[in-house]
Amino acid sequence: MSFSQAQLDAYLTHINFPPLLHPSDPLSRLRLLQAHHLARIPFESLSLHYSPHRLLTLDIPSLFSKIITHSRGGYCMELNALFASLLRSLGYTLFSSGGRVWEQDHWTGLSHMINIVTINNTRYLVDVGFGSGGSMQPIPLIHGTEFPQIPPARGKLEHTALPEHADHSQRVWLYSTQAEENAPWERRMMFLDVEFFPADYAVMNLSPMTQPQSFFVQNVLASQVLLDEEKRPSGVVSMLGGTVRRKGGGEDVVLVECKTEEERVEALEKYFDIVLSEAERNGIKGLPSELKG
Repeated sequence: MSFSQAQLDAYLTHINFPPLLHPSDPLSRLRLLQAHHLARIPFESLSLHYSPHRLLTLDIPSLFSKIITHSRGGYCMELNALFASLLRSLGYTLFSSGGRVWEQDHWTGLSHMINIVTINNTRYLVDVGFGSGGSMQPIPLIHGTEFPQIPPARGKLEHTALPEHADHSQRVWLYSTQAEENAPWERRMMFLDVEFFPADYAVMNLSPMTQPQSFFVQNVLASQVLLDEEKRPSGVVSMLGGTVRRKGGGEDVVLVECKTEEERVEALEKYFDIVLSEAERNGIKGLPSELKG
């Protein structure tokens, strides 16, 4: 769906990128839209912990209310679905697709959503829902493309078969990252070059939202990008469990270690501008993810 003018204005105001600041070049504008989105809207799993129902909808009006009106974040399907609606409202041509995430020694099932945007006959990966390991900027779908990530890390995109494929004539897009120069490249995510429909995401959303072994179900997490003066990603502030840290420029600094729920709620407001209601705060009581001090 596309947004009304009032919704569009509210969205752009929320990410601190009003139309007066938009460059005329569509690729430059897309880069800045993605950067401002990443810097204002956190990648987070809070609704699977701080909630009386712990269910996530991909309905766009509901996502707009949660993320824009109530200043929250979400995980990949929530964030990329909402961002896709923003881009369509601004006249971009795109479709959404899906992929798998690399977990230590195996690929997950289809559980990640990305957007593919076409500008002047060139297609770009645009992903605002992969947290601190994400691509951070529009990446042209060109085999072997390398690009900066959060310094000193780099990313790479390859159109390739996977060792796990039974038919090696298949090709997928493989996204890898390198922690620093001369470090080994590590698989992060792969995605398909085919359009997914809303019904596909409704199915894909069930496992990460409900399975006890899901990383999102097991962990309270949040991640938000820091921008430099040129509005390029320069660092990230993240929360995992009770630990809040800042990474970037080769540094990794622990900002706070939360021992209690009161401390974590305060940290969410201080570092991510997220204010939880009393009902939301009570939602975590009795869960394994609750901090008991």
